[in-house]
Amino acid sequence: MEIRPLAIGRQGIRADRTIGFFRTRQGIEDRQLADLATALSRTVTNTASCRIERTPRRPGIDDLAVIAGVPRVSPSAPLPEPTAP
Repeated sequence: MEIRPLAIGRQGIRADRTIGFFRTRQGIEDRQLADLATALSRTVTNTASCRIERTPRRPGIDDLAVIAGVPRVSPSAPLPEPTAP
């Protein structure tokens, strides 16, 4: 049986783009992001950080929290505002 990744929805795409925005605004390169995230306790490869930012890979909550911590933003910053049902 073939393993298929889960589709990335609008909120996931927004989170990925926001990560890229914060990274570039702080002048952090892709490889630096991976190295700094790894130094903060979560092993993130350069390939993984690139795939998360460019959307083919969904970030897990642990990845998101550490990657957001690199440019010193809240882990909730890349997430959309909650809306009432």
